[in-house]
Amino acid sequence: MSTRLVVIGGGPRAIGVLERIAARAAQPEHAALRAAPLRIDIVDPHMPGAGRIWRADENPLLLMNSRAQDVTMFLDDSVTCEGPALAGPSLAQWAQGIREGRIPAPTAGTVRRAEIEALRPESFASRRVQALYLEWFFGQVLARLPRTVEVRVHRCVATAVRRDPSRRTGWLVDLEDRPPLAADLMLLAAGHTDARPDAARHELAAFARRHGGTYLPPSQAADAPLEQLGPGQEVIVRGMGLAFVDLMALLTEGRGGVFAPDPRPGDPDRLRYTPSGREPHLWLGSRRGVPYHAKIVDEAVPAGPRDLVHVTAEELRAREGADGLLDLREDVVPLIAAEIARAAPGAPGPSTGDGDPLAWLDEPLADLPADAGPEATRAAVLRHIEEDLAARTGGDTAPARALFQVLLRLAGALVDLLPADRLRESSHGQHPRWWHSLFSFVDSGPPPHRLHQLLALERAGVVAFLGPRTRVVADAELGVFVARGGGGVEVSASALVDAFLPEAALACSANPLLRSLVGDAEEGEALGRESAAAPGRLEVDAEHRVIGPDGSPQAGLWAVGAWTSEMPVGAFARPGTNAPAFRLNDALAGRLLAAAHPRAGAPGESRSLPDRNPSADADRSRPRRRPPSSPRLGVLGPGRIGTAIARAAQRAGIEVRVASRRPVPDLGRRIPGAEAVPIEAIGHCSDIVLLSLPLHAALAIDPQALRGAVVIDATNPWGEQDRAALAAARATPPGGIGAEASTSELLAARFEGAHVVKTLNHIGYHDVEDHGRPAGHPERRALAVAADDDRAADAVSALLGRLGFDAVRIGPLAEGRRVEPGAGLFTGWSTREELARAGAGHPGAA
Repeated sequence: MSTRLVVIGGGPRAIGVLERIAARAAQPEHAALRAAPLRIDIVDPHMPGAGRIWRADENPLLLMNSRAQDVTMFLDDSVTCEGPALAGPSLAQWAQGIREGRIPAPTAGTVRRAEIEALRPESFASRRVQALYLEWFFGQVLARLPRTVEVRVHRCVATAVRRDPSRRTGWLVDLEDRPPLAADLMLLAAGHTDARPDAARHELAAFARRHGGTYLPPSQAADAPLEQLGPGQEVIVRGMGLAFVDLMALLTEGRGGVFAPDPRPGDPDRLRYTPSGREPHLWLGSRRGVPYHAKIVDEAVPAGPRDLVHVTAEELRAREGADGLLDLREDVVPLIAAEIARAAPGAPGPSTGDGDPLAWLDEPLADLPADAGPEATRAAVLRHIEEDLAARTGGDTAPARALFQVLLRLAGALVDLLPADRLRESSHGQHPRWWHSLFSFVDSGPPPHRLHQLLALERAGVVAFLGPRTRVVADAELGVFVARGGGGVEVSASALVDAFLPEAALACSANPLLRSLVGDAEEGEALGRESAAAPGRLEVDAEHRVIGPDGSPQAGLWAVGAWTSEMPVGAFARPGTNAPAFRLNDALAGRLLAAAHPRAGAPGESRSLPDRNPSADADRSRPRRRPPSSPRLGVLGPGRIGTAIARAAQRAGIEVRVASRRPVPDLGRRIPGAEAVPIEAIGHCSDIVLLSLPLHAALAIDPQALRGAVVIDATNPWGEQDRAALAAARATPPGGIGAEASTSELLAARFEGAHVVKTLNHIGYHDVEDHGRPAGHPERRALAVAADDDRAADAVSALLGRLGFDAVRIGPLAEGRRVEPGAGLFTGWSTREELARAGAGHPGAA
C-alpha cells in the first residue's frame, strides 16, 4: 500500500518542493518508504515544470529580468537546510552544456535551439527559454526519484478540495473532467492565477463598452488582448513595472517597429526608434511615475557590508510590545532604513521625524510640484531614468550595487524574521505588500536596454509621461477615461490599460479551488480562512499548514504561493545566496515525508488504493468519458519525431502516454510528465495513438494492442529494414489490397479494428515546435490528412489544431501515398488554401 500525496499545481514552486522530496527520500532515514512507497499526483492543466506563467510558445520579445547566470533551480552549499544539495546547472550553465553537447536540448525547434545556444551568462533570456529550462529541470527531478517515490501528472483543472467522507482522515480532489482523486496528504501549490474583475474593474469594463472604448484589466502580457488597441490610438497606461515593460515590447517591436543603435558622447547605449505606424500612443503613469530601476552591471560583485546589524532577531525582539507584536511603520521600517543607510553610500540616515524614512527611495518624484506642468513632469521622469541608467550601467556602479545587495539580504532576513502574524493589527494590509513593492522597484527591474528603449520611444513620440501620483477616472459626461498626474498633466483617452499583474487574492481568483478554500456555505465547507494579517490571502502557519476556520491547522493540508500569507519568495533564485525559497521548500519536503511515514501502516486507517500497474490503470480508464478538447495521446516510438510531437502535445495541455523499450528514468528526462505504459496497454489508455517508429517495427506490433484505437501513421519507409518489410507485406497483401497499397493501407489491414489516419509523416521533427501557430494566423501551416473513417479524421484534425496546424483532408487512406517519400505532397510548406488546392479533385478531399 502507498501513501498518496496530491499536489495541486505543477509550476516552479511545486516542482521545487518535489526536487527536495526526491533528494530527501533517498536518505537512510526515509527507508520506511520501501515498505509503503509514496505516490505523488501532480494536478495542473499546464506544462509541468514551467506551469502557466512560463510558456515555451511565448513571444521571444518577452524577456526575463534576471541574467542567465543569476537563475537556478538547484540548491548549492550556501543553502542552510537539512536535506542534501544536489548539484545542477544555472540557466547559463545549462545553455553552455547544450551548446557543448553535454546536455540534451529539451527542444528540437531550430529557432528555440538557436536562442539557447546564443545565451551567455550576462544575457537576459527570453521567457520561453526559461520555460524550456524549467521543463528540463522537471525531467531531471523525475529521473532522480528513488524507486520508493512515483509521480503521475494529471493535465486537468482541480475545482475543489473536500474531506473524504469514507475515511477518518484524507482528502478528495474534484477534477474538471474525470473522477475525483483520493489523497492522504495534500499540498496546494497553484501559482499565479487570473483574477475575476472586482466591482471597480467590472465598472471600468462596462463604462468602456457603453462608450465604445477599451479597458484591458490586469493580466499577464502574453494574455492581454492588445489587438483591441489600434494604431495611433490614445491609450492611458496605469502602471510602469515589469508588466508594462512587456506590454511596451509587444506594442512596439511586436508591431514592426525597429530599435537601432544611436550612440552619442557619454551615452554609448543610446537607441533610435523607427515606428511602424501601427503603434498606439501611450500615456504612462503610476504612483511613482517612473519605471522600476534597471538591473545593475556586475550586480553580484560585492559592495558594502556583507551582514545585517539592525534587522536582526535581537533588534526586532527588543522592539516587541507586551503583546509580543511589532508595528511595521514604527518598529520595522526604521530598522530597514538604518540598514540601508549603513550599506549604501549617499543614502539618508535614520530619520528622527514623523516622515517615512524611505520616501526618498520609494517615491523618487515626491517633490514634483502639483503645478509643475507637462514639460517639467517630462523632464523629471527623463532625468530619473537617465540618472538611473548612469548609476547602474556606467563607470562606478558600487553605490548602486551596495543598495541592491543590502535589499537582497533584507529580503532573505524578513522571510525568516517577519511573518505577517508577528505584526499588530495596525499593520495589517501593509505587509508583505509594502516591502514586496519596494524590493521589486529597486531590485527586480528590467534589463537596462529596456529603459534605453523607453527613452527612444519618448523621443519618437510613441510614449508620453503623466508623472507620479497618477489618478484615472471614467468621465461619464465626456464618455472617456481621464488621467491626472501629480505634476498637473491631464489627458483623456478612449482606452485604459492596467499594466500590472492580477491581485493574488482568494476572493477574486479565477481558480475555483482557491475561491472555495474560504468560500461560503453555497460553495461547500470552508477548509481555511482569510489571513487577518495579510487580507485576501489564505492563512498558513510557519510550517505552511492551512489554518482552518476554527484557528487550528488542518491535518495533512499544506499551501504555498502568492495567494497565501507567507512572505513572497521567488520560485528560482541566484546561485550562492541561501535563497529563502530553497530553504522553505526543503523544510516543507521534510514535513511531507515525515507525515507520510506514520501513515505507512497506521491501524484503523482506510488506506489509499494499492499501487497498480499501467495495464490495470488502462483497463479502468477505458470507459472514462472526456470532452473532445482533452484527448489522451499515446506515442509508440519516442524517437525524434515522436518526442517532438509529444512535447508539443504536452505544451498544448494534452496528456501523453509513451510506450517504449527505454528505461523509465530516461523517458522522464526526454519527455517529462509523460506516463510510461506497456506497448500492450497503449491503445486502451489513449484516445489517439501515434505510430512514430520505423515501419518495420510498426508492422511487427501485436494487432491487439491497437484494436479499436484511432491510430496516426507517421511512419516513412527509410532504410533497408523498412524496404524489406514493405516488400514482404506487399508480396502477400491482405485481401482486397493491391500490391501497390500505401503503407497506411498495409498498417490498417494489419491492425484490424483500428482506425488508421495518415498524417504527421511529412513534417520534420525540428519543425513541429517552430511551425505551430494559433488558429487564424496568416503563417499557420497545414498538414495533409488521409483517412477512410471520418470520425477518426475529425479527431486527428482536432489534435493537429491543438498542436498549431490546420488539417486538410486529401482523400481516403489510399491517398496517403501522396505524402510518402518521393510523392508530391511529402515536401514543402503549405497553408490551408495552398494544400487544399493541391489536394482538390481527389475523392474525399476537403
